[in-house]
Amino acid sequence: MFSIIVPTLNVAATLPACLESVVQQTCSDFELVLVDGGSTDETLEIAKSFASDSSPQMLIHSAPDQGTYDAMNRGVSMANGTWLLFLGADDTVYEAETLKRVAAFIADHEPSDLVYGDVLLRSTSVRHAGAFDLDRLLYDTNICHQSIFYRRELFAGIGPYNLRYPVCADWDFNIRCFSNPALVARYMDIVVARYNDMSGVSMNKDKEFLKRLPVYLWIFNLMRWSTKEGRRALFLGYVRSFRIRASQVREAGSRLFGARAVGSGPRGADRTADC
Repeated sequence: MFSIIVPTLNVAATLPACLESVVQQTCSDFELVLVDGGSTDETLEIAKSFASDSSPQMLIHSAPDQGTYDAMNRGVSMANGTWLLFLGADDTVYEAETLKRVAAFIADHEPSDLVYGDVLLRSTSVRHAGAFDLDRLLYDTNICHQSIFYRRELFAGIGPYNLRYPVCADWDFNIRCFSNPALVARYMDIVVARYNDMSGVSMNKDKEFLKRLPVYLWIFNLMRWSTKEGRRALFLGYVRSFRIRASQVREAGSRLFGARAVGSGPRGADRTADC
């Protein structure tokens, strides 16, 4: 049922705890997919030791890549499971019953395309972050990908992680998911993972996404007078085009809605991502 995808690169210090948290799951219906970027430390030896010592199926791929999201895209192509979870090598599944609880939730909440819970932040032991909709994704923060289970087929329909965004490709992907009116996303009152939020990676390092987010917000502001369903449908049409410029948005807004639709500028471009 589950494919747990772990991108790695020289993570010998943290990988054992990550893999141990996975193999100790009481739900056995999962596989581990480890996608390595060409580690020069003991990362691969550690992974192979877990592959031989543990009962779950483990797939290991090692080759140079273009970073974390390229590795995650490769993991999607390798995965056999219905549901995909992405863990960092310095993250851990919250408890041994986690996958069992998630499987029960999915069974009780069909149909679902994306189910997500919470993470526990390592720095503060605070639970993050509750239920989301498209408004919250755009104006507040992202959902930690360590808490999200995606149907594998989503990546064929929504598209892979966009490698233009070295830090925030998961945020961009989640915006595309939540803006799709046909997609069913459900929140679970379950802590899925312990997330290492002390890596020092900031959204401010992702200049491409910082350019894109104000455009997303501008488009969404144009739609706010519409119904929620209509707004999401219209927004999705714009999100599917990755080369939108603000001038094009203003022109499209004038054509679609008249002058009154073009009234509010972009907001929130200086936020820092929590995950």
